[in-house]
Amino acid sequence: MKSRTINDFGNQWLIHGRIDEDYWTSDQMFRDHFENQTLPFSDLGDSVVVDIGSGSGRILKMLSRYHPRKLYGIEPSHGFRVLQENTSDISNLELINSSAEKFQLDKKANFAFSLGVIHHIPDPIDAIKNIYNQISENGIFVMWVYGYENNETYVIFQRIFRKLFRLIPDLILDRISLFITYVLDLYLFLSLRLFNSRLPLTSYLDSLFRKCGRLQKKYIVFDQLNPVYAKYYKKEEVVSLLKNAGFSEVKMFHRHSYSWTAIAFK
Repeated sequence: MKSRTINDFGNQWLIHGRIDEDYWTSDQMFRDHFENQTLPFSDLGDSVVVDIGSGSGRILKMLSRYHPRKLYGIEPSHGFRVLQENTSDISNLELINSSAEKFQLDKKANFAFSLGVIHHIPDPIDAIKNIYNQISENGIFVMWVYGYENNETYVIFQRIFRKLFRLIPDLILDRISLFITYVLDLYLFLSLRLFNSRLPLTSYLDSLFRKCGRLQKKYIVFDQLNPVYAKYYKKEEVVSLLKNAGFSEVKMFHRHSYSWTAIAFK
């Protein structure tokens, strides 16, 4: 399951590896993952920072704007060459082609980020423990994962569709994903105009999805349908995972009431 998921994402980066300067890669999008008062953004500028599960480099681009002293990117898939090409302009970046549970840093990180990755790792405790070991004393780990709360109905249908779409070649699924973006745009329009924003996922679609370009919308849909494994976490599951890995304090943020951001302190 783990190797199949990594392979899925490697193929995904080959299709969706393009990074544009837009909302999808903006600082506004980055900060939307967490409440501003819970993360000392100003401290990133004199820190060693690592991004686990770097994919095509989108989060690394966001982090580089804070001018960290040293920046690491960890990516296990065969899409690594896309990551190298997209981040070649970041001078203080070191890329490591390794999995989350095996990577090693030559300098302990003050901040570790893994946004949208851990929910794709079956049994991620070893990955979280390794992240814990790779950050310095008083280090901070920031994790964003899919949430189960308020997504119960969606999770049922998403699991069914994921199994069906697994049988479809990626390039065809890419075209289907594009079509679905227009369906979601229409869904949002109807929810806002006719249903007083009462339809499920309206808040997420209006505050985030709507602001993205067509290419990025397609990526979001493709990301929901393609990977063989994805877990939707309950709040207590996130806290338990981080505590069992050794973190002493965990602050939780229910992002748009559909996903969880955890800020864990060593």
